[in-house]
Amino acid sequence: MINLQDKVVIVTGASSGIGASLAELFSAASSKVTMAARRKEKLLKVSCSCSCETLVVPADIVLNTDRRKIVDETIRKWGRIDILVNNAGLGMYGDFLAATETDWKKLFDINVFAPVLLTKLVIPVMKKQGSGIIVNIASIGGLYAHSDKVTPYVASKHALVGFSRGLARDLAGTGIKVLAVCPHLTDSEFFAVSTGADLMAPLVEKTKKYMESPDKVARGIIDQLDSERLVVFPTERGAKSYEKQRDI
Repeated sequence: MINLQDKVVIVTGASSGIGASLAELFSAASSKVTMAARRKEKLLKVSCSCSCETLVVPADIVLNTDRRKIVDETIRKWGRIDILVNNAGLGMYGDFLAATETDWKKLFDINVFAPVLLTKLVIPVMKKQGSGIIVNIASIGGLYAHSDKVTPYVASKHALVGFSRGLARDLAGTGIKVLAVCPHLTDSEFFAVSTGADLMAPLVEKTKKYMESPDKVARGIIDQLDSERLVVFPTERGAKSYEKQRDI
C-alpha cells in the first residue's frame, strides 16, 4: 500500500456510499481530501467523520463551472492534486426500448463525460508535478453484462473502462497512473436513486445478500492504488464473478 500521508485527494460523489467511505479512509491515512457532490449537508456530515483536514465543495460534476471549481479550490487550498477519484455515477434499469435519448444523454453525461472532462482539468496539474493517480470507479458491468435491463448502464461503464485503457497508454512515461476499478454489487443508496429504481427494487432486495459493503470496497481500492494492473477488482467476489462470466 502506498504512503498516503499528506497526499491531496479529490473524491467525487463523496456524500454517500463508496465515495463517503473513500473520503473517510483516505483521511484516516492522513490524506487531505476534497469532497465533491451536490448535497452539501451530506458532505458536511461525512466530513465530520474524517480525522484529517477536508475541503467540502458542493458541485454538480456535469457542469463545467463546477468541475473547474473543484480543481481550482483544491489547488488554492493545497497547491497540488495527487489522486483524483472519479466516483460519482448514476444507474439505470429498465427495458431498452423504453430508454429515451434524454435518458441516455443524462447517463453518459454523468458516467462518462463528467469524469473525462474533470480528468482533463487535473492532468496538467499532475504532469507539472510529475506524478499522480487517476482512479475511475467503473463497475463489474463495465466488463460484462451483469444483468438484463441495464444496457445503457453497461454501455456507459464499458466506455469508462475504455477511456481508462486509452488514457493509460497516452500517459505512459509521465508518472501518472490510471486505474479502472470494477466493484461487484455494492450495498448503498446508488440503487435507490438510479433511474428505474422502483422497477429495480425487487431485484435489489433479492441480491442484497450478495452485495459488498461500501467500506469493504473502499478499503480494497485504497489497498490496490499501487497495483500494476489497470483493471482492479476491490474484492475477491468481483474478481471471481468476472472470471466466471467474462464472456457474457
